[in-house]
Amino acid sequence: MTVSEPDSIVLSDTFTDQQQTLPAVDWWTTFDDSELNQYVNDALTDNYSLQAAEARLRQSVAQLRGSRSDYYPEVNAELGKSREWTSEDSTTDIWSAGLTASYEVDLWGGIRAGAAQSRFSADASEAAYRTLANTVAGEVSTYWLGLRVQAGKLRLLADQKQRLETALKVVEGRKRRGQAALTDVWQQQKLVESLSVDIFEAEAQRDIYLQLLALWLGQGQAPLANDMVMDLNEIGQPDMALNTVPLEALKARPDVQEAYARLQAASAGVAVAAANRYPRFSLSASYRDSDADFSQLFDNWVANLAGSLVLPIIDGASRRAEVERQRALEQEALATYSQTVLEAAQEVQQALVEEQRYQKTLQSLTDQLELARKTLELQDYYYARGQIDFLDLLNAQQELLTLESQQLTARWNLTQSRIQLYKAVSHGKFGEADA
Repeated sequence: MTVSEPDSIVLSDTFTDQQQTLPAVDWWTTFDDSELNQYVNDALTDNYSLQAAEARLRQSVAQLRGSRSDYYPEVNAELGKSREWTSEDSTTDIWSAGLTASYEVDLWGGIRAGAAQSRFSADASEAAYRTLANTVAGEVSTYWLGLRVQAGKLRLLADQKQRLETALKVVEGRKRRGQAALTDVWQQQKLVESLSVDIFEAEAQRDIYLQLLALWLGQGQAPLANDMVMDLNEIGQPDMALNTVPLEALKARPDVQEAYARLQAASAGVAVAAANRYPRFSLSASYRDSDADFSQLFDNWVANLAGSLVLPIIDGASRRAEVERQRALEQEALATYSQTVLEAAQEVQQALVEEQRYQKTLQSLTDQLELARKTLELQDYYYARGQIDFLDLLNAQQELLTLESQQLTARWNLTQSRIQLYKAVSHGKFGEADA
């Protein structure tokens, strides 16, 4: 009844059969941030979408238990009382009691197939829960670490503004001595004021991250005040990097496992529909007694054992159509599974490419930034002595501001790509629902 994985799926060399160290199960702990660890643990408990997914999982497990009940006979006990009227207008009370049992013989495997279908549906629900748990961990990590980025950006902007204001005093001093034009002062003032726009944007992004963090934590308000955000430290970057990914890690992804479970459930549905086309054989037994005197009710039992065979003859081809429908559903599930595997592989590969790209970009920007700082330091020295024009100093200042902002953005992009990579290779088996 189990469907094999399609042989037509060919993956790139990124995925190997060799063993390789993967991130920890609780991958967010690699950022070495105790507050992040606490927030993710809280979200895995308090997030309402995750609680709904857990409830759906319990529904599937309960349905599985119900489907397995057909393995056993159904036994019922009966106790009743009736009143009879005779021609002389007299009445007689009759007591009755009995036990009845029925059992369907699973000749064609339909009951087993139905239970298997429920089991695979429960597996799919469990995988869907793990997919959402992985998403919750990723979103909380993104917004919390994003708060750290905005805190660092606001500190950087404050430092930049202080440097530019110090330079403005130098320009104003040269203007008073007749060594600089009024336009030089205006341009330096404009550069100082331009940072206000960046500050407004960083503050707005900080507030958005706070709101989104509260949302994924299942809270109605931000967990931190704005002044507390300013005290956050910089993001720690994990040391571990991946170049290739074990093939088993791809197969262990919860979205892939969910698609595979739904494929198996669809295959079991074909078996159920096919079994319904054949005769159903049932056994029934009863043990009954009736008497006007309740005290003698259990003295004269009558036992009955019967078997029945139900054979569909004319149904307007509905059962055959149902088999064809279930087979089409199986083909749909097979195509969906294949597409899910390809999309999962593409997501992992893209995460690896972006991780390498941002690492190289960050290193290049760091090197450029060091040169830009040296350049500005020398330009300040030359300008104070009147050896260069103000335009040269202004260009050096603007270039340093741009590179500092680009480096911070590159660090954040690298962090986001690392989160995406960890999510892409995670099986999501943390915060398991208690089904």
